[in-house]
Amino acid sequence: MSVGNNHPSVLVVEDNVLLRTGLQALLSAEPDLVLRAAVGGVDEALAVMAGHPVDVVVYGAGESVADTERGLERLLDRGTRVVVLSRRDHPGEMETYLSSGVHAYLAEDAAGECLGSVIRGLTSDRERVYIMASRSGLDWMAGQRGNRLSGREREVMGLVANGLSNSAIAGRLCISPGTVKRHLRNVFVKLNAVSRIDAVNKARAASMLVPAGRA
Repeated sequence: MSVGNNHPSVLVVEDNVLLRTGLQALLSAEPDLVLRAAVGGVDEALAVMAGHPVDVVVYGAGESVADTERGLERLLDRGTRVVVLSRRDHPGEMETYLSSGVHAYLAEDAAGECLGSVIRGLTSDRERVYIMASRSGLDWMAGQRGNRLSGREREVMGLVANGLSNSAIAGRLCISPGTVKRHLRNVFVKLNAVSRIDAVNKARAASMLVPAGRA
């Protein structure tokens, strides 16, 4: 824990003022949680974390999946636990965010019932991943697993296909080498690939590569 009294510390990132205020009130009412701040964007969050490390970031997914995924990468690069709150019950988005490495995915309208418990669980057991979604969404994701790469995974594989190293890919996409490795691990699992060349060949055969000019 990052605070002396062993209470988990939390940072809220939500661009909607009303939702941010609601989350701030919800978490402030939890006696065993320490709310560091509630901010509107990732840049503000990273500034707070530079001076006050936190155990868990609660991140409200925005309208753009790609922008949300990039924001998650920046937060996850700091080594903190991240809970995504989604305003939509969309299984494709859920799969994208979980593939990014988040530690919990919750429907925003259910956050009041379980957010505090999820935060406590993440700080007591770092191996757990928490998901609260519809049964149909989970069934869809299970059926699609292995057949679909996220937008960022397609970008990474496009650059792998062009012969770039992990460090070069990290520089091109402004992410850490560790994040590149995480994306590649996900791709290998989804495509049942045994090497970079095998992954490229399978991604190309399935038309899953982002063209070089767009990566």
